[in-house]
Amino acid sequence: MRGLIRALPIQGLRFQAVVTVIAILVCGALVWNVAGDGRWSTASASARAGDAPKEIQAPLQPGSPNAQEPATPPAAQQPPVDSTLVSKVKGEGKVVALTLDDGPWPEWTDKALSILARNDVKATFCMVGQQAKDHPDLVRKVVAAGHTLCNHSMTHDINLKKRTPQEMHGQMQETLDWIHKASPGTPVRWFRAPGGNWSEEVRQTAASLGMGSLHWTVDTNDWQKAGVPKMLQNVHGQLGPRGIILCHDGGGERSQTMAMLEQVIPELKSNGYTFVTP
Repeated sequence: MRGLIRALPIQGLRFQAVVTVIAILVCGALVWNVAGDGRWSTASASARAGDAPKEIQAPLQPGSPNAQEPATPPAAQQPPVDSTLVSKVKGEGKVVALTLDDGPWPEWTDKALSILARNDVKATFCMVGQQAKDHPDLVRKVVAAGHTLCNHSMTHDINLKKRTPQEMHGQMQETLDWIHKASPGTPVRWFRAPGGNWSEEVRQTAASLGMGSLHWTVDTNDWQKAGVPKMLQNVHGQLGPRGIILCHDGGGERSQTMAMLEQVIPELKSNGYTFVTP
């Protein structure tokens, strides 16, 4: 080899040196790549990167910018409402409920509220939807005084039980809508059929809207305007423990009803009755 190199011309020696250097560099690169450093091979580097252990992420703490809020739990379902017709209040002994229908009505609802406040009595106001629509201020007054609300249909349709299911639902739902427009969020737990004309479908429709069906045990017949003595006679003659009294703060002129309430509430209290709401 040495003899051969000495026999080559100078220019051949230079060429031989260049070839030798290139060969050394190529061999070195191959050895480097096999050794696993990988700086010379993009493909091998990518493969090794995929094999590298992933960085373990610590769970995000609540309140950190990237933390996700926990999912809102589903709202609890309300228990189904019983469609059984209610004619007596819960409790034992001499408890009684007072209900006033067909309002709210200018003048008479205000007078009823005044009488109830003076006697520290809570009542149930069975409101007609059209009246709630026309007098939202009175709806709010009744609610502010702490009384219970009852749905009495949109137009006081005494033939409600003869209507289609859609019409029944509409009468009840529209009334709820106007009450809630006047007093958002106020519960309306009861429905009373106009004229007391009930059917199974009326009760079931009310229950589907979250309302029980509220009847009565004592009818004052105050709408007949037969005079205060006759109204009082009706109350005392029909009332028993856990009774529900029907009278009116709407539907027309109610001066006799107001005079009757002024007398009958103190009388019943003196006889040991406690006023409650259904």
